[in-house]
Amino acid sequence: MSAVPRLRPWCQTISLPQRLLIASALTYGGVFALLLAFGRPGLGIGEGFFVPVILAAAATSAPEGALAGAGALLLYELAIHSGLAWTDFDNGPALTRFISYVAAGVVVGYLAQRVRRMLAQSLHVLEDLVELAHGRVEELERTRTG
Repeated sequence: MSAVPRLRPWCQTISLPQRLLIASALTYGGVFALLLAFGRPGLGIGEGFFVPVILAAAATSAPEGALAGAGALLLYELAIHSGLAWTDFDNGPALTRFISYVAAGVVVGYLAQRVRRMLAQSLHVLEDLVELAHGRVEELERTRTG
């Protein structure tokens, strides 16, 4: 028996935000591994960190998206340099990456949270409309039978 049918029931118990966070963690690891293997400034591999930042922010909110962006910079600098020092973070490229990663996380996190709120509000309106329609159907049935 293959592993896919055994994993399917397990995957169905995981919520969409949890799946996004798992995908984010795996992508962080993949980009970090690529940077360790092939990384040097200028190749553009660090741009791959936008994907896990966006995935994490979509699953959470703006503050967590900002944290995901800061984590991306930390992993980038850790992979590029043999050790971390404060001087690794005070140069132009590092500050640009920090602002870019954090901004992406904040914007996506804010929008994702806003969409979830709008969806919740629309579901309440839909519930009210269903109740209203159900009441009208009952009223029509009473007038027909009465």
